Parts: sequence; C-alpha cells; structure tokens
Amino acid sequence: MNVSIRLFLAALAVVFVLAGAVAPVRGEGASACILRFAWTEFPPYQTLGADGKPSGIDVDLVNEIGRRMPCAIQWELAPRPRAVLLVQEGKVDAVVGVARTAERDTFGIYSPPVREGRNVLIVRKGATSRFAYDSLTALAGSAFRLGVVSGSRYSQEFEDLTRSGALADNVIPVQNGESAMAMLMRDRIDGFLDGHRTALSRAAQLGLADEIEVHPMFVSEHKAYVLFSRAAAVDPALITQFNAVLLGMQADGTLARIMTSYGS
Repeated sequence: MNVSIRLFLAALAVVFVLAGAVAPVRGEGASACILRFAWTEFPPYQTLGADGKPSGIDVDLVNEIGRRMPCAIQWELAPRPRAVLLVQEGKVDAVVGVARTAERDTFGIYSPPVREGRNVLIVRKGATSRFAYDSLTALAGSAFRLGVVSGSRYSQEFEDLTRSGALADNVIPVQNGESAMAMLMRDRIDGFLDGHRTALSRAAQLGLADEIEVHPMFVSEHKAYVLFSRAAAVDPALITQFNAVLLGMQADGTLARIMTSYGS
C-alpha cells in the first residue's frame, strides 16, 4: 500500500472517531420527540422568567406535559398574530392559549380546552362612570378612544363591528399590552381590550394596580386551547398522546396547582 493511500485511510479513521465522539446519545428517559411552541408575552400565562426562560401558567403546563410524555419542548418568542401565522405556515408545531375560530379551524388541530378566561375593557381608575357603555356596539361611533392590539380577536362582536367599519373611528392600534397601559396612563387612549388576568397581572408588575379598573361592560368569555399546525405535519399519535396527558393533568389537579402558584 503506497503512502498516500495509508494517509487517506488514517485520516478517514480519525473522521469516524470524531463523529462518534460528538454524536448525540439517547439515554434512558430521554425525549423521543421535539415539539416547537410559539409563545407571547401574556403574563401570568406566558412571560419571561427570572432565569431568562419562558415561564407562566401555559408554559409550565406544556413543559410538564412534555416531561410526562416524554417530549422535549422548544419555545420561540413571537407576538400573538405572528405566533398564529407561524402555526399556519408550519414553522412551529403549536401555540398555546388561543381561542377557537373558524379561520384557525382550517389550518390547525385543537387540544381539549386548557383553561377558561374572559376579555375585558380596562380604563383609568374612576373612569367607568364617564363611559356608561354596556357593550362594544354601544361604544362604537362614540368619542371613546379604544386601544387594540392589531390582529387580536377579542370577541365575535368585536370582529363583526371591525368588519363593518363601525369601530373605525374608535380603534387606536397599540403594539402590545404594555404600550396600551402606557398610552392609557398618558391619556392617549380612554381604555383598551385585554384578557382579565393578563391585564391585572401586568398592572401589578408595573405598579399600576391602583391606577386602573375593569369596566363592567361584557366583552367575551372564552376557552383557550393548544393549536397544532396541520402544515407542520405533527404526528397524529403525538397529538393524541399530548391530549391524553393534558386531560390526566386536569383530572389529577396539576393544572389547578399550576394556576394557584401564579395567584390565579
């Protein structure tokens, strides 16, 4: 064997050794799958923890489901409209904490409900008496400046009024809940729509709990789900397993304990 061939074989052997050294080894108990979830800053459901990692009711729930399956959970931060779009395009496998709509039915597969909630109108403390509306329909066309996160779906009534243009003179787009709260404090809007727990949690974090109040107007009550992407082609057996673990955690009180740990 000439020298060049021996050198080539020796080099090839080194490559195989190095490849074996860095190859991942799946030990006992390691996750057999990976699920990619999008998340959005919606405390206390989804927020950034003190350790710099996603935290909150929804995140803890999904992480615990992943641990029990077992399945590794990866999190990608995105505003809610973008998060839903990522699911639609198959760029993530799922998003947690979304309401069910006819549009989302076309590109997603729902889990059983993970929780219930309600959307509300948030105004400055003491302002309710100034805005004696009992519905969004009554508010529409008034001088009320309504902060709305673009792409959000607060209720069927809101969608109908938006589609008809009835709220066109009222709606002021806001980037997110934090900017809505800031604009309210600066009197740039009269109120904004948000999830009840989310708004109160955010106000407490910002030291503004005594500066706001929940308007008595009914906006909506809803159930929140995990929405799996059809385009991502998630294994149906994996979704079935995920849902079974979710129902088991609801039955054994795990979900209630998670919610209680966040003061909910």
